[in-house]
Amino acid sequence: MINGHYDGKRVVLDESLPPDIAPDTPVRVFFGDGQAREVLAELAKLARPGGLPRDFSEQHEHYIKGTPRK
Repeated sequence: MINGHYDGKRVVLDESLPPDIAPDTPVRVFFGDGQAREVLAELAKLARPGGLPRDFSEQHEHYIKGTPRK
């Protein structure tokens, strides 16, 4: 487990990652002290896409890499 904190805008790690963790490795974030609802609400506000096509989540490779639509 790697500890971190939420600085009001992003999750910040308090420790270095092990050197063998590859890019794009899935992670799980747990919030403590009963603050999960508030933190997740703030993250949801920050994460809203602006001006993205409605099908972006399903067709992101098409929009990013130009691959054919699925």
